[in-house]
Amino acid sequence: MKPLEQKRGSSASIILLIFIAVTLAVVIYLLLQPSEADSSTRTMLFSVIGVTVVILILYLTWEFSAANRLRKLLKKISAVVDVDSTEETKKMYLQIYNTYMRLSEKKKQNFYAKVNLLRETLEEHMQNEKELMRLLQESDKGSITEQKKKYIKIFSIYEKLPRKVQPQYYPQVVQLRDRLERGK
Repeated sequence: MKPLEQKRGSSASIILLIFIAVTLAVVIYLLLQPSEADSSTRTMLFSVIGVTVVILILYLTWEFSAANRLRKLLKKISAVVDVDSTEETKKMYLQIYNTYMRLSEKKKQNFYAKVNLLRETLEEHMQNEKELMRLLQESDKGSITEQKKKYIKIFSIYEKLPRKVQPQYYPQVVQLRDRLERGK
C-alpha cells in the first residue's frame, strides 16, 4: 500500500505540471494571434501567465523543500525498516537525520516523533542482533536445560530481526535446535 501512495503523489505532481504547461501554451498562443484584442484581454492573459508562473514557482519550492524531502524519505524507510538489513537502514537513517537537522526549529517539531521512533527502532534492531550474536556464542555452555532456555530466547530475538538479516543467523539457529533435539 505504501508504494501506491507514493505513486499517487507523483502522478498528482505530473498532472499539475501538465496543467500548468497547457495553460501557459494556450495563453501564449492567444497572445501571439494577430487579432484585434483589446488591452483588457491582453492584460487578463498576462495576468493568467503571471499567476501560473507564481503557482509553478511555489510548487517547485515546495516539491524540493527539505521538509518534503524528509517526508518522502520517512515514507520510504517506514516500508523497509523491518525488512532491510541494519546497515542499509542506518544509511537511510543518516540521510534522514541530516535532512532533519537542516529544518527550522518549527518544522523539526513536526518530524521529531517520527525521526525519534525510527532511531529507537533501529537501535532495537542493532541491540537484538548484538544480543543474538552473544547468545549464539554462548549457546553450547551450560546444561541441556539451560541451553534450551537460551535457544528459546535466541529464537524469540531471531524472529524480531529484519527479514534480510534473518538468513545470516538461520543456519546457526537451526544447528542449535537440531543439536538440542538430539540431546547433545
